[in-house]
Amino acid sequence: MAIYPAFLVPDDKGGFAVMFPDLPGCFTEGADEQEAMAMAIDALSGHIHALEGLGRELPAPSALEALEAPQGTHVALVPGPMREEAPVRINISINKRLLRDVDVAAKREGMTRSGLLAAAARSMLAQLRG
Repeated sequence: MAIYPAFLVPDDKGGFAVMFPDLPGCFTEGADEQEAMAMAIDALSGHIHALEGLGRELPAPSALEALEAPQGTHVALVPGPMREEAPVRINISINKRLLRDVDVAAKREGMTRSGLLAAAARSMLAQLRG
């Protein structure tokens, strides 16, 4: 898994735009820093999968000391996807209260709903294999 630096640029409403200096065209935004980071993880994963799907080579992540962040910009390290197959969209049924709890936990942890459910599934599978 590669870890890419990202610039989080604050806006005047408390939100953040996110740009990846090593990946032109890969950008996103969030209403606050936590949402911006969750969106950055999703954007980076999608961008990397798209480049791989096109057969393009991924650029190496820049070293932090090599970056020149604009004034007032936060620098964050964003994990890329694990080397596994591209995500598959599924349709599941889940109790409404449980779904609300999943969404609250995901937001608190800076994750997406899908990311939290995938992490929970991996954890449970690891316990079952135990």
